[in-house]
Amino acid sequence: MRLDIKSLAVLTQKLFQAFAGLATLYCIALFLSPSEQGYYYTFASLAALQTLLEMGLATVLIQQAAHEFVHLAWAPKGRLLGPMRERFLALVKRSLLWYAVAAMIFSLAYPGGFWFFADKISDSNLQWQQPWLLLVLSTASNLLFMPVLALVEGSGRVVEIYTLRSLQTLAGALATWIVLVNGGGLYAVAMMPLFSGLLAGFWLLLRYPWLLIQALGQSSTAFDWWKDVWPLQWRLGISWLCSYLLTQIHTPLLFKTQNPIVSGQMGLTLTFCNMLGILSLSWMTSRVPLLAGAVAKRDWQLLDKEFSVGFSRSLSIFVLGAVIFVGVRYLADFTIYGVRFLPFYETLGLVVAIFFIHVSGLFAVYLRAHRQEPFMKLMLISALLTAGLAVFVAPRWGSAGIISVLLLINVGLGFPVSFLVFRRLRALWHAD
Repeated sequence: MRLDIKSLAVLTQKLFQAFAGLATLYCIALFLSPSEQGYYYTFASLAALQTLLEMGLATVLIQQAAHEFVHLAWAPKGRLLGPMRERFLALVKRSLLWYAVAAMIFSLAYPGGFWFFADKISDSNLQWQQPWLLLVLSTASNLLFMPVLALVEGSGRVVEIYTLRSLQTLAGALATWIVLVNGGGLYAVAMMPLFSGLLAGFWLLLRYPWLLIQALGQSSTAFDWWKDVWPLQWRLGISWLCSYLLTQIHTPLLFKTQNPIVSGQMGLTLTFCNMLGILSLSWMTSRVPLLAGAVAKRDWQLLDKEFSVGFSRSLSIFVLGAVIFVGVRYLADFTIYGVRFLPFYETLGLVVAIFFIHVSGLFAVYLRAHRQEPFMKLMLISALLTAGLAVFVAPRWGSAGIISVLLLINVGLGFPVSFLVFRRLRALWHAD
C-alpha cells in the first residue's frame, strides 16, 4: 500500500505538471507573439544550464539518503534520531554548500545573456533584460532548496515531497497564467522557479528547521564526500551535460542560427515531448528509493519485480500520450496555432527520438540504483555527435536537420547500445 500511495503522489504531481504545462502552452500561443515565444523557450533552455552546475547531485542525494537512512528516523521539526545521524547531517551540510556555490556561479548567466540576445537587431524593441534578470535570480535562489528536498525524498518521504512539488507546480502555473493574461510577456518565464523557491523556503522553515540547525552545526568530516558521493556525481554530471546537449541545446541553437520564430517552434514542440516523458517517468521515479533499498539488501527478485512494473507502465503511458499528441498536432494545422509547432513530420520524428531517449533513461534508473553510472561513455559519445552535427546542420537545414540528427543518434546508436549494456551489467552484477 505504501508504494501505491507514493506512486499516486508522484503521478498526481506529474499530472499537475502536464496539465498546467498544456494550459501554459495555450496561453503562450494566445498572448505571446511568435518572436516572443522564441525568446520564452530560449530563456527556459538557458536556465536549464543550472543542471550542469549541480552535476546530477539531486539524483545522487536521493539514492545516498536511501542508503544512509536505514538506521535513522525523523522527529518533529526535522530533528534526526539514530546512531548514524552525524554522518547524515554532514551530508546535508556538504550538499547545502555545493548548491550555494552553484547558485552564485549561475548568477553569472545574467551578463552572459546580454551577449547572447543583444545581437537580434530586429527584436530591439522587445524588452527582455528585466525578465531575464528575474529568471536568473529566481533560478539561482531555487537551487538553494534542492538538496533538502532530495534528501528528504530519499529518506522515504516521497508523498510529502511530491505534495510540495504539486503545490509548487500549481502556484507557479497560476502566476504564469496571470502574468500572460495581463500582458506581462516574458516575465511569465520566471514565475515557476520564483514560486517554487518561495514555497520550498516556507516548507523548510515550517517542517524541517532543526535539520538546518543541526546540519550547520555539524562537522563536515563525518561524511567523506569524495569517496561516497563524488564518484557517482561526476559521472552523473557528465550524463546531465550530455542530456542537455541531446535535448535542450537545440532551441538556443536555432535562436542564434535561424530566428526566434523557428526556435519558438522547436521550444513549444520539444516542451510537449518533454512533458510526455516526465509524466510517463513518474511510475519509475516513485520507485527509486525502493530500488536503491533492494540493491542495498541485495534482493534482486524485488528489484527486478518493481523495475518491471515501472517499466511497463511508463512505456504504456508514453505511447498513449504520444498517439494523442501526434493526433492533436495534426489537427492543429487546421487552426491558427499550427504555425506555432514544428511541421508535422518533424514533430513525428522528434516524438520518436524522445521515445528512444526515454527507454534508455529507464535502463539508466535501474543501473543507477546500484550507485553506478555505466552509460557515461555512451551518453558522452552520443551527445558530442549530436551537438557537433546539430551545429553543422542548423545553419543550413534548420529544425529539419536537427530532427534528423536526433533520430540518427538515438535510434541508431543510443538505444541499441544502452539495451546491450543493461543486459550485460544486470547479469554480471547479480551473478552471485
